Amino acid sequence: MRSIILVIVYILVCILSIPFHLILLIVRPINERAAAAFSQKVVWLAFRLCMLISGCKRQIVGREKIPTDTPVMYAANHRSFYDIILMYTVVPTQTLFVAKIELKKFVCIAQWMFFLNCQFMDRGNIKQNLDTILKTIEYAKKGYSVYISPEGTRNATDELLEFHEGSMKIATKAGIPVVPVVFTGTEDILEKHLPWVHRGTIRVEFGDPIYPDELDKEDKKHLGAYVRDRVQKIYDDAIKG
Repeated sequence: MRSIILVIVYILVCILSIPFHLILLIVRPINERAAAAFSQKVVWLAFRLCMLISGCKRQIVGREKIPTDTPVMYAANHRSFYDIILMYTVVPTQTLFVAKIELKKFVCIAQWMFFLNCQFMDRGNIKQNLDTILKTIEYAKKGYSVYISPEGTRNATDELLEFHEGSMKIATKAGIPVVPVVFTGTEDILEKHLPWVHRGTIRVEFGDPIYPDELDKEDKKHLGAYVRDRVQKIYDDAIKG
């Protein structure tokens, strides 16, 4: 029943979004940040509704560790589509997501991602991915926080995949801290029961920010591995209870 209701709500949101998209197409060239800020509020509301219908209870740990006086790069493990839904209901500042290019195929979602200034990665297209990283660095320099899943794909095992070192350039070139993010339980809502949605408790934990310029030369050189180790430790501690 939850899955059916979510599909109906998705269709309704797509219809109701049309006039907003038309307005934002006019506003965005004049004030890009205002368009993004409004879009994030709409997405927050839609995702909170999605979580309510899904029967999701949130556990948020360490949110106070997120710096609010500077943009940050969130580096998260990726277990489920619900990672994104949960994250957008939690982030305290304007945030764009770096996502796989396949999401452009989803009607309505792709349009809201455009207004949020989200960037897209095309696995296997090195040139396009480099352009994406460079654009994301520019947005970070403008004051946008950035969310990325450095594993590059969903992974619901207890062992994280390697973090792509290239994604760390966003933090080092923009001069912003990296905030480790750990999700647990998100795959229990959807992926384990496809196509049905099940209620449950999902958890996100934020670690202490990592300032690349404060690391020693070796750790800064292999920042992806360093951040992965931090995320893995937080995850291991979380599942131990």
